[in-house]
Amino acid sequence: MKQQTSGKWNSIHGAVQEKYGQITDDELREVEGDSEQLIGLIQQKVGAAREEVESFVTRIYQECGESCSHLTSRASEYAEVTGEKLRQGYERSTKAVARHPMESVATALGIGILAGIAIGYSLATDRYREPTWRERWSGR
Repeated sequence: MKQQTSGKWNSIHGAVQEKYGQITDDELREVEGDSEQLIGLIQQKVGAAREEVESFVTRIYQECGESCSHLTSRASEYAEVTGEKLRQGYERSTKAVARHPMESVATALGIGILAGIAIGYSLATDRYREPTWRERWSGR
């Protein structure tokens, strides 16, 4: 009955703490993903019968499996679409750089210089702020 559950563990963790509040987060982290150790921990802390604990753990694993599988499939679909878009963008930019290498270098250099000036200016303005003419006139 040893089941590894990495993404489902938060749901299982919450269900165990809801039913058996005396079990701490640290204790649950120690048995993370191992249903046999989880059953032993609950038995030890609560003193419940093994059959009762096994049925509870089996039920929460099944419930989490049903509810988490939908989220997992949606996440994998999103990752596929995002990965494809990133791959297409990378290919387009690679082709653009290959067709116009000098323009690409000049653009990168220009953006780097502008970013450096903007950062330097923002740092310098805070440190070396000149008083305004009103501040100088009024003597502040």
